[in-house]
Amino acid sequence: MKKLLFFLISVYVLCASVPAEALTIRNKCSYPVAGSLKSAESNVNVAQFRLAPGEKIRLLKGFNKTKLIMHMTPDVHQLDELGVNKAEIDNPDTYIELKPGEKGITIEIY
Repeated sequence: MKKLLFFLISVYVLCASVPAEALTIRNKCSYPVAGSLKSAESNVNVAQFRLAPGEKIRLLKGFNKTKLIMHMTPDVHQLDELGVNKAEIDNPDTYIELKPGEKGITIEIY
């Protein structure tokens, strides 16, 4: 029984750590979020997005390994929620979750 439990946990860990294959962004906020992705080297806009609550999007599939800068803002009418958040992304094959925070959006990069 212990061996079976160890095997199932091992399989779960290996499956959960599979690369994202593209930049995947999930909005876990209760409001829409709009943003853009720019190349850190050339400051050229690469992609723009607007995510509804609970929506997930995959961007830049097959994109070169380059550093990106993500700017985003909540799409709300409450002034206390407004604010532009910024995150640097080292690898375009990552998974990002956007969650509500005290001052705008909390970004979790996996």
